[in-house]
Amino acid sequence: MKSTASDYDSEPVFGLFDRRKRKVKRAKDKELVGDLDAAIKMYVEAELPDEAARVLLLKADAEHSSDKRLVLCAQAARIAEGGAHGDEARRRKALIGFDLVRSSGGTTMKGELVRVAGELEAAGEWQKAVEAYQLAGDVEAEIKVLKNAGAIESLEQRLREASGAARKERDLAQLLRRIADLDQIAERREAIRSGRQWLEAAPLDEGFDDGSEQVELEIDKIRSQLLTGPIITLEVHGAMLTYVLGSQITIGRAHADIVVHSSSVSRQHLRLFRDDGVAMVEDLDTRNGSMLAGARISGALPIGDGLDLELAGQVPCRLAPAYPDDPRGPIAVDVAGETLVVPLGALTIGDWQLTDAHDGDDRFVVLTTPEAHDPPYMAGYRLAYRIELCAGDELRAARGGPVAVAVPAGPNGRTSPSGRQR
Repeated sequence: MKSTASDYDSEPVFGLFDRRKRKVKRAKDKELVGDLDAAIKMYVEAELPDEAARVLLLKADAEHSSDKRLVLCAQAARIAEGGAHGDEARRRKALIGFDLVRSSGGTTMKGELVRVAGELEAAGEWQKAVEAYQLAGDVEAEIKVLKNAGAIESLEQRLREASGAARKERDLAQLLRRIADLDQIAERREAIRSGRQWLEAAPLDEGFDDGSEQVELEIDKIRSQLLTGPIITLEVHGAMLTYVLGSQITIGRAHADIVVHSSSVSRQHLRLFRDDGVAMVEDLDTRNGSMLAGARISGALPIGDGLDLELAGQVPCRLAPAYPDDPRGPIAVDVAGETLVVPLGALTIGDWQLTDAHDGDDRFVVLTTPEAHDPPYMAGYRLAYRIELCAGDELRAARGGPVAVAVPAGPNGRTSPSGRQR
């Protein structure tokens, strides 16, 4: 019988079909005996990528390592793109990737979260995609996913939350600006009070970042720089002086305003105060007493033009007016190798007065300007009539004028526990 052209044309087709059928059979045999790598290769050669993806997913199921499962799912998705098992591989890859990202905690970069969220969205896992976008802080993408998924109730809830979050962010930004502005114009007590009032009203939702830590940090920064009494060091018109603030001052070994390290001195040995404007000194009925010209003193004595005492008969202590032409002015105390200026009342520097004040647990050195005079300037700003001083402050009597009062900044701008600048 004579052959036709169509007979010759059909032979390669049948041959190709047979070869493919044989490859599929061998692939199934390899799969049955557990040689999955060979089965995958043969399914690919047989042009059945979706079957190869199915076997890759079987391999992934048997893996304990999440990283290895992720790699196998990625291979399956790439080999069988557009196929049923390829789509399943892409979905599983996205879910595994999300689990890995979530378990890494705070070490994940935002870009990685957004990438994983996009893969989840493409795989139809919109709820997980929403979670990933939430972790990434991408509210716009999160709302878009909810909208595309038709999750109306969740969308409305998220829009309300987003609106509330935006409002809280604006409120937080305004508060931080207010704290910074108040600090800049030296109204530190009001800055701390504003921050604490905000913290008291802040929500207590666990895991909700409401900015409380940032506010607490700003408050702590101001508190760490506060100038605190009773002992303070100031540079006044270029001269560095150490003052002891308070209407009455004690000198002693411990729990005193001025501490003298001598075991013979009592914990609180002397008291300095004013009586009708006159500076007085009084021994506090101490065991070893206070000597004046070799005689033990009792009761209160006026300091007058000056007194040379010996505390417990051992420690010299010279008390005298700091300014000889002002007998009712501050007292200079020379004790234990130090000279301290004790105003025994408000410290007056020009038109300004400095006092030691408390507000709850906080201690402030307050500078007050009487209303008949002009408040100081700092960094070009005219300050309020009542301010609180911090390390590093430089006060001027006029804008652009010379520095009248400067608060030295020690290490970290902090004062020592005694109040003295280090």
